[in-house]
Amino acid sequence: MAQAIQTVLRDDALVLRFLKGQGSRLVVVFTGIGAGFGDRRLDEFAASASDGGANNVLFVTDRAASWYAAPGLWDRIVDLIRATCEHEATTELVTLGNSMGGYGAMLAARDLPVARAIAFSPQVTMDRDLLADARWPDVAAKFGPLPIRSTAELVGQGETRFFVAVGGDCAPDRAHVDLLPAHPNLHRFVLPVAAHNLARSLKEAGQLSQIIAAIIRGRTRRVTTIFNRYARGVAA
Repeated sequence: MAQAIQTVLRDDALVLRFLKGQGSRLVVVFTGIGAGFGDRRLDEFAASASDGGANNVLFVTDRAASWYAAPGLWDRIVDLIRATCEHEATTELVTLGNSMGGYGAMLAARDLPVARAIAFSPQVTMDRDLLADARWPDVAAKFGPLPIRSTAELVGQGETRFFVAVGGDCAPDRAHVDLLPAHPNLHRFVLPVAAHNLARSLKEAGQLSQIIAAIIRGRTRRVTTIFNRYARGVAA
């Protein structure tokens, strides 16, 4: 029988849900704004992150959509992820997210031993002085200091391998990934005929689960092959 996603924490600022797996890998999924902040929808990437029940999965939802800038929120999240790793005897930590969640997946590499961070259509920065992206609120003005000026600062600063994918038809998303420096630990994919909803486009094409599974398992060459296959298919 498949395990159910259990809500382990819920308050005004944060929701944590946990899906028990059979192995010692923990995948932390930072949900985006579109995930819904209640239990009305299946959590983003649940099936893909679980990989058929192989992985433990922790879902993290910033209920205020503060990009983790709400006072004290990011420190709480880091502490709770650490506690989950300890409780589950985690041997490998992978993060995953879309949009705001992609920002969180990248940010986690600053404070946690993330092996691979997977970010679909992420905001690389929420600092208006670095990139004025009018799609999103002025987080610093609304909530206070940002948890990081730019996640671009993290590329090449540790052992984390970053996998970042955006839709080529979304100019603002391309502007974000253009902030990322070239580095062997950064794998950047700009996909044709896709906008900010790239993850949904990949899912509709039957590729999303394969891509996430390949990244989680560290199969970089297969990831590139699948992305290239998708790009050829939509461009045909």
